[in-house]
Amino acid sequence: MLGDLQKVVSRNEQHQADDFIRAANLLLTSQFLYADRPVHREHYFLISHNVEYFRNLFEAIGWSFIYQPDEAYLGILPRGEERVMRLRLDESLLLLCLRQIYEAKLESFEVEDGKAFSSSDDLLRLYDTLTGKEIPNETRLKEILSLFTRHGIIERGKSDETDPKNVPIRINPTIRQVVVEDYIGQLEALCDIDNREQSDEYVEDEAEPNRRAEDKVADAEEGDTPPDPEQPTVETLNEEETTGERSNETA
Repeated sequence: MLGDLQKVVSRNEQHQADDFIRAANLLLTSQFLYADRPVHREHYFLISHNVEYFRNLFEAIGWSFIYQPDEAYLGILPRGEERVMRLRLDESLLLLCLRQIYEAKLESFEVEDGKAFSSSDDLLRLYDTLTGKEIPNETRLKEILSLFTRHGIIERGKSDETDPKNVPIRINPTIRQVVVEDYIGQLEALCDIDNREQSDEYVEDEAEPNRRAEDKVADAEEGDTPPDPEQPTVETLNEEETTGERSNETA
């Protein structure tokens, strides 16, 4: 690749090898570059004028090169098994919600130059509606939005002074590169898996005390072990649970 770099630099009077290296590093760390972002602009045009070199460069290390001149962005995506980004559940669900918002904006012709505009309030409302889960708190939401911003999926605007917690969000067209295929099916599957795991944990937690109590009752009936007065039998356990529920209802 060094030989290819020397060749492309020899044909380029405006840029040196270091310029190509800096552009490649920025693309590798940012993942997507946009012509309309001042910090990206110079590197975007350098790469867009030397697409073949950069495509070969990143394909050599296992990345797919993406160039969308109509929407003025370019980027890279890992190939094969590495294409799947390791995200936490709330990050994955919010990412899928962003894709849902983007598609809804497309259908209503509200996308400008490939970009859709929304807000953190709208995102959280959709998250709550589609997942039924507790929404991330303010600190956690900031962390997630920062992650998506670093990868060029969204841009955050400045909040209005009258509503400082509601952050304007620009959803970039790269959301369609990152969240592909059946995004609604993926969202439903994630919710189903998480709910099923929580249900299994609840059943196991509830069943274990009852199982131990049943064993003690059986042992007592057989005369092997007398009931431990400090450990409730099944009947006592159920009665205590019922009493607790009534107390809660009364309170």
